Amino acid sequence: MEQERLLRYIERIWGSPMSTPKDFQALSDDIFQLVHQTLSPSTLKRLWGYFPAVRQPRKITLDILQSYVSAKSQRVILKGQTFVSLNDYFAFFGIFTENHMPWSQPLPDHLGIIIWSPEYNHPEWHNEGDPSLLMPTITEWWTPHDATINPAERNADNYLRAISFRELRITFMKGIHKDKYTFLGVYGLAPESSTQRLVWKRLTDKIDLHDLGQLEGLR
Repeated sequence: MEQERLLRYIERIWGSPMSTPKDFQALSDDIFQLVHQTLSPSTLKRLWGYFPAVRQPRKITLDILQSYVSAKSQRVILKGQTFVSLNDYFAFFGIFTENHMPWSQPLPDHLGIIIWSPEYNHPEWHNEGDPSLLMPTITEWWTPHDATINPAERNADNYLRAISFRELRITFMKGIHKDKYTFLGVYGLAPESSTQRLVWKRLTDKIDLHDLGQLEGLR
């Protein structure tokens, strides 16, 4: 991976540009924690042009960064990442779908956090939004044609449950990229939601699988 692409990928994982001394210190610490090799904040600043570089970076420096990206990629799911099947991403969370609803799984040990697999523009659940922006919001409501349950009551119950549990949804949507499942981020209920329609708003576009406790801070 060429240097510039490598640096941009690291910024994507972090969710923001590397621009302050605190950023470079945090990255240096994370590299050591993950691959047990040292790149000083000063070295990182030179790579990003924060300090003037007097020469091209050494190969070992880029090799360490490549190792870090490879290790980090195995623990971070980013917005836009696609999966062929439900099991491909449920396995990341230690979940097997044989005895569960495949479109809605509770995240183990995290009450009120759901791994959600809606279908884009579903004929009964709707799941509407802007696919060109990978759905910054998702609006859902239930209007089946042959329901034995009153749809208004069902929608109201869903709203009250989401409010009561301060529900979060880890969202993989089918239909954005043909039949694949696209990871869209973690969503929370938006203020404009009502008992008729739930509006889910993206709160973060990545998940660190080794630190799922961080999701509690999004509630």
